[in-house]
Amino acid sequence: MQTINLSTPSEELIVSQNGAAQNQPQQSSSEIDKFLIANTSLTVWLIFLAIGGGLLARYYVRIGYLPEMEWNAALVYLFVCSVWGGVIGVVLTISLYLPGVIWSELIVFETPLDNRLTYRAEYEDPSGKRSMRKEPCIRSIMLWLGLPFFLALLVSHLCLRFSKPNMRIDSYWVIVIVILVLILLGSWLIFRHLSKPKEKCPEERKIIGRQIFKYSFWFALSVLLNQIAMYVIYLLADRTPDKYDFLALTGLCTLFVSISTHVVATRHHYYARQALVAALVTSVVLLVMADRFSDLSMKLMSRYGVGEGKEVVLVVNDKGSKTLEDLGFAKGTLRLEKVNILSKMGDHYFVKLGAHSFTLAKSDVESIHRFDNSATTR
Repeated sequence: MQTINLSTPSEELIVSQNGAAQNQPQQSSSEIDKFLIANTSLTVWLIFLAIGGGLLARYYVRIGYLPEMEWNAALVYLFVCSVWGGVIGVVLTISLYLPGVIWSELIVFETPLDNRLTYRAEYEDPSGKRSMRKEPCIRSIMLWLGLPFFLALLVSHLCLRFSKPNMRIDSYWVIVIVILVLILLGSWLIFRHLSKPKEKCPEERKIIGRQIFKYSFWFALSVLLNQIAMYVIYLLADRTPDKYDFLALTGLCTLFVSISTHVVATRHHYYARQALVAALVTSVVLLVMADRFSDLSMKLMSRYGVGEGKEVVLVVNDKGSKTLEDLGFAKGTLRLEKVNILSKMGDHYFVKLGAHSFTLAKSDVESIHRFDNSATTR
């Protein structure tokens, strides 16, 4: 059935042969895009809150306890979730998103690297019009950028085992500087090979030489951002004592960070939302893996004096003593030593003593005493 298209400034009318008319709005940003642009601060805070809330939920899964709480108590944990979500969110952004954006906007689509990291391909826009545009070449990006990036991250992650944060100069950063120097030299040779300055006239060679240095600098910066991010996560997780867990975490983290960087580098230029979603999905996977191999959620909560490894002395009142007696403790027990408080949320403490975990009403606890181990070891 033949159709006649009539265009107006505000809409496109499609009139069929039988006289029925249909309205087809012009292509525009979706409602989701408009909401995100208009509420950027709220969106970022919700993402950080989701990350912090996920870590908190993961912690309570690990201890096997779901507390009951009122809204006034929830505000404290909402603040904690926002703080830790913000810290982890910024670190993951530095690691998973920014390097890919640097590659996409400052290296891959640069004109001197045409037909090296990109190729010309036919493209059909939403209106149906076909044209030619640059498309990122995934194979070339993996070879010339991805491989040295992967090796640099792998070596840097393995060198975290030599990190000594308590020293005035951490040996890890000495190794980082060496790696960055090698990356600068190696990337300079790579971009020199891709740009082929010898085929240009003398004036163009000078310009290309400056461009090569620019590409090498931004590539080295993408490696440095990941080195900073992995160091912060390593400190927050309070290191990984078991070498097999560390090796497994090293391989998985390096692999997923490389995948995320490649996806962002190839999609961000034309499809920024897809690149952001890929980075967010990868961040969830990395957080689950980090918590699995390094007890990240447990270590974060321990910084607030909650969780295993933070032993305290509990002094209870007579009512608390009666509760302890009902739980099987000796009659007249008013003091418990080497207790781990696993949760303070709600009206009860969830504590662990030896192999036993139980709750105590906060009104039954007179005092909590904790020794400062750092002071005694000086």
